[in-house]
Parts: sequence; C-alpha cells; structure tokens
Amino acid sequence: MITLGHTLLPRWRITHRARIVIAAAIFVAALLIGIAGESNFLPLYSDFNELLLYLLVPWTAVNLIDYYLIRRGDYDVPSFFAADGGVYGHYNVTALACYLVGIVVQIPFIATDFYTGPLARALGGVDISWMVGIAVVSPVYYFAMRSFQRPLLAGKTVSARR
Repeated sequence: MITLGHTLLPRWRITHRARIVIAAAIFVAALLIGIAGESNFLPLYSDFNELLLYLLVPWTAVNLIDYYLIRRGDYDVPSFFAADGGVYGHYNVTALACYLVGIVVQIPFIATDFYTGPLARALGGVDISWMVGIAVVSPVYYFAMRSFQRPLLAGKTVSARR
C-alpha cells in the first residue's frame, strides 16, 4: 500500500509514523474481515485464491512471453529504477492492453459460487478460465509486441508510442 501510495504521490515523504499508521490500519481491516468471515473461512479463502488466479494468470503469461521470447532475458535493469522509465518508458501500453484482454477472455469460462460464465455453464461448471487466459494472452502479447514495438540499441525494444 505504501508503494502504491508513493507511486501515485511521488512527493510524499514516508515517515516511520506513516508506516506504523498504514500497517496498523491494514492489520485492523484484515482482522475485521477475518472476524466477519470466520464462519465461512474456507469458501472465502478459496474465492480469494480464485480471484488471484484470474488476475495473475494473464500477467504471468505477459511476463513469461516477454522474458523468454521477446527480450530473451536481456533487460536494461537501471531503466527499472529511472524516474523517466529509462529505455522502456513509464509503462508498456501493449502489455497492459494484453493483460486486460486476458482478464476479459476468462470471464465466460469462470465457474465460482458467485458467478458462472455461460461457457463454463455449458461445460458443466468446469472452470477452465486460467487455461484460456494463458492460451489467448501468450500469442496475442507475442504478436502485438512484434508488431507494435521498435528495436532499440543493444537489442532492447521499446514502444513506438512514448
């Protein structure tokens, strides 16, 4: 939460007191959620893990394709820490768009107590959303990066839209 806050408010000076207050607030919120959901802990925990799966699978596909097939592990590490994003810029529009596509294509295949998509229902309630997410995002990201990125010096690539 502090990292997110500092990203949105880069001039914010994070003091020890701010860290303590934020940590205490998160602890209290987690404690209250835990107390409120104690009678349904396992179903709630399972739902939370499924939510993480739906969110992390497309991002994992983007990262793996980027690392192994696009950049082949050749990154400009100092650019990760540069205020201007270095050779990569502030964000990768192609990666973010593919990530959102990955989330959206999973929706019809989701099967949970809260929501069951039409295609998951047609499959008898089987949740194959994560497989669909990987199968769709991986080639979409690969071909999008090959189509919309221009080469940089030393084999690096960066978005043509900076």
